[in-house]
Amino acid sequence: MDNRLIFILLSAVAAVLLLRVISQWRRYSRRTSSDWDEQFILQLRKAGVNPFEDHLVDFFFTLPDASASSSLRQLLVAEGFDCVGEHANPDGGYSLDVQRRMRLIVPDMQALTARFTALAEERGGKYDNWAVGKRREP
Repeated sequence: MDNRLIFILLSAVAAVLLLRVISQWRRYSRRTSSDWDEQFILQLRKAGVNPFEDHLVDFFFTLPDASASSSLRQLLVAEGFDCVGEHANPDGGYSLDVQRRMRLIVPDMQALTARFTALAEERGGKYDNWAVGKRREP
């Protein structure tokens, strides 16, 4: 074999390996909080929770001030969520906890996560995910 053929073969192998590394890296970097929803629902199923039954789901937000918290609360209450907690945090900002009875369907929860993240960011805050909750009086 001449050196030219060896160089071509080694270059092809290096290109294939590089493509493999890039594809693995891209798959890893695409993981978002939406994957969290899927993993959390999977853990609930393993614990015996039926995601196809209605559950009370708490959604948590951290917002910079009372105005942002009130704005988001009003929007979500108008959409059928119950506000079960809204208070000032000792370290600044406001916490908002809303609740709704719903099924734990992965695409639905991922869509809510994306939407709630955007709504919180529009108000300078953060969406802190969700949990299966117990009914509290609003």
